[in-house]
Amino acid sequence: MNEKKMISIDQFDADERLAVEQAYKVLAEKYRQRTGKEPDSKKEREFNSEARQQVMARKLERARVQAEKQKKPLRKKKPSSLTASEVSDFNWSASVAKGRR
Repeated sequence: MNEKKMISIDQFDADERLAVEQAYKVLAEKYRQRTGKEPDSKKEREFNSEARQQVMARKLERARVQAEKQKKPLRKKKPSSLTASEVSDFNWSASVAKGRR
């Protein structure tokens, strides 16, 4: 089976814990509406785990975006100093037009 590890609640701050609770409530409500009965303890654990996974995924995505924003833009090399593997968008028509005398 595809069992995911339970994420510890200690990894979340207060706002994220609130988001976990809200995600859990949404999942439990969907289950109640779909089946018409209350979730048992096994389903509650499953919903809690799923809610933590969702919030952790959002947290990691925000961290990744923040890290990308902080990266310095790479200095663009002169075309003459590029290696063959670095040239991706070579324009032959511009090259030929530039080379005309």
